[in-house]
Amino acid sequence: MEYYEQNTNWLAWVLGGLSLALLAGGIYVWNGNKALVRQNDRVERRADSLLSVRLQLETDLGRLNDELATATVGNTELNKQIEATNRRMAQTNASLRELRRGNAGRLLTIGELNRNVAVLTTQRDSMDNQMSAMRNKIGWMTDSSAAYQNRNNQLGQVVAQLNSTLLTMVPRAALTGDGFRVEAIKANQKETAKAKKVDALTISLNIPAEMNLSGRQEVYLSLTDEGRNAAKKPLRTETVNLTTTNDVIPVHAVQVVDFGSGQQRITFQLSPDADLKPGVYRAAVYTKNVYLGSVEFRFRDSFWFF
Repeated sequence: MEYYEQNTNWLAWVLGGLSLALLAGGIYVWNGNKALVRQNDRVERRADSLLSVRLQLETDLGRLNDELATATVGNTELNKQIEATNRRMAQTNASLRELRRGNAGRLLTIGELNRNVAVLTTQRDSMDNQMSAMRNKIGWMTDSSAAYQNRNNQLGQVVAQLNSTLLTMVPRAALTGDGFRVEAIKANQKETAKAKKVDALTISLNIPAEMNLSGRQEVYLSLTDEGRNAAKKPLRTETVNLTTTNDVIPVHAVQVVDFGSGQQRITFQLSPDADLKPGVYRAAVYTKNVYLGSVEFRFRDSFWFF
């Protein structure tokens, strides 16, 4: 009898130690998954911000290229105008020289000659002013063209750097729900970890706003065992169209959720129709086209009346 009691105490201590180890391992895995999801959220927000900056920079780059082309065309037209002005000034100076040379041979009054000279001088001064304005404009256009070219080169470097950075970002499809919580309740409304004591099972999770879900959609809960078999008789089966595959899943609970209000928490209630078996279970959550995440949990066996 004493030997039997010693073995019983030893077995109870071993089982208690294993339960504590499993609980510590579950908490460690849960904390790791939570930290990974937060990191994925930060990286995704950073990717969205960098993508927005990239699009704005590409728009600015196109606009600057258009302005540079316009400036180049304007510069060419100004050069043509300068050449035409130089030709007119040469003709005017030639005419003025001809008038002065033929002044002695013409029967013109001094007043008429002075008026002619005044008119020609006024034209020449006007052309000189136009030439000065054109030279200033050419200088400004040349400086602007150089500035546009430098800005164009800088934007090209920024766009190239953003393209390289975006290649390392986590895709939006990698986001899943977080904050999973599993509660197993006995008939006396107390929590339990024993398989055959489970009277009601509550599974809840958060749906991050960054997943960009919208509208009213059906959300499915699929409960499976270690062999990926249905843990209890399903309500029905459903085909979910995921990014790379189409999976047929057993559906144990369904909710219609309106995803128009940002982050949400979804809760499922299950009542086992028979005693659950000890072991590891996996609760996975889907919409018709999106995998929302999963959580694994373990129910242990009961010994004697415990």
